Amino acid sequence: MEESPYKMNLTDRPFLRLITLCILYVAQGIPYGFVTVTFVSYLAERGETVAAIASVTALSTLPWTFKFVWGPFMDRFGIPSMGRRRPWILAAQLGMTLTILAMAFVDNPAEHLVLIGWLVFVHNIFNSLQDVSVDALAVDLLRESERGRANGFMYGSKYIGMFLGGAFLSRMVSEDGLGVAFTIQIIMLGGIMLFPLFLRERAGEKLLPWTRGKSQLQADEQLARSVSQLFGFLRRAFTLRSTLLAGVVGLTIFIASGILSPITNVLFIQDLGWTRTDFTDISGGYGVIIGLGGAIAGGFLADRFGPKRIATIGCIVLALSYATFGLSSPETGIIPWFDWTNRSAVIGYILLDTLMSSMISASLFAMYMTVSWPKVAATQFTAYMAILNLSTVIGLKLSGTIDATFSLPAIFVGAGLLQLVVICIFPFIDVHQARQTLGYEINSRGNNSKSN
Repeated sequence: MEESPYKMNLTDRPFLRLITLCILYVAQGIPYGFVTVTFVSYLAERGETVAAIASVTALSTLPWTFKFVWGPFMDRFGIPSMGRRRPWILAAQLGMTLTILAMAFVDNPAEHLVLIGWLVFVHNIFNSLQDVSVDALAVDLLRESERGRANGFMYGSKYIGMFLGGAFLSRMVSEDGLGVAFTIQIIMLGGIMLFPLFLRERAGEKLLPWTRGKSQLQADEQLARSVSQLFGFLRRAFTLRSTLLAGVVGLTIFIASGILSPITNVLFIQDLGWTRTDFTDISGGYGVIIGLGGAIAGGFLADRFGPKRIATIGCIVLALSYATFGLSSPETGIIPWFDWTNRSAVIGYILLDTLMSSMISASLFAMYMTVSWPKVAATQFTAYMAILNLSTVIGLKLSGTIDATFSLPAIFVGAGLLQLVVICIFPFIDVHQARQTLGYEINSRGNNSKSN
């Protein structure tokens, strides 16, 4: 009976590999959707302030800003006999499940926001570890010819998780609280953990520490000799103009959406009179479907027309939508045919925002895959992802202050102008500079750059 699992490995089975990567991205989306959609709308429904909601949301995002630490740590340490990345994925998935279990034991979470906030923070430490280890697995195993569409499907799968954590789990919230929602979430995360538990990365590796097998890593896949060696390569990678400017793009591109996120939650539920399920059905339901389509389309379009071009178009449309929504405020009356009392128009704004954000994200992932130096692509890509999340955290941290200082129309118009600033950087980024300047190695399977 031991031979059958040997055949169930990710290296030799492209479809199984894609399904596994996607289902692991679903696991990332479930708690994210729960916190940013279900839980924040639960708090807004109970009259919590923008500052309180923004604080919890920021704690869910903060661990993602230092997830770059995991990359070199993961490239240095591990259990090679069980696979290069699989042990880390298992540890992260277990931590995610246990922290949700801990939240389920907190009575009346709205009255214990500090405790819940820190549990959310710890949970997202494990979630960010899972993200880095899954990305690293994709870096190791995806062939160059499948990376574009794989990234689109993977990021799209996160939207499926957000749908489950948002619109679906929101329906499980009752007058008695969040108990049922927590229970279902634990079951889903535990079930997803079965995929990395019973699938090997490569044929011949151990399924569990006590089972038969050994390391199957090739010479160029071995763990690094030292962390200092990894950081030395990383320093070289970030000495180039294009790699630095790509980081600047990541640091600024989602500040506007971070600012607007808690503000719109309060606007729709407290000011416009939407119910919690009204909002979660749109943002966590239909929005997820739109986001899924946008991510997949963004991946394919980035392959066809170039990631910088697609990201630029997405930023322009997003900026126009922010400004239009702000100017349609009843306070201004500038755009009378589109105002906040028109629910269909507001829903259209939410869905367009989601579509553009997902397309931008998918195209940025493709850009970062190419701009990274293949020798340290996993660690460098992780650094870029951390920078993207820091961008959102900066916006969230500014949100409460901005909400208390400026009018809503001014905030939305300002967010649109900020989104336009980002596109001025793209023309100065040569996505191939690292490979042309520093060179790259061809791995043993004949793939050119191993980055994701």
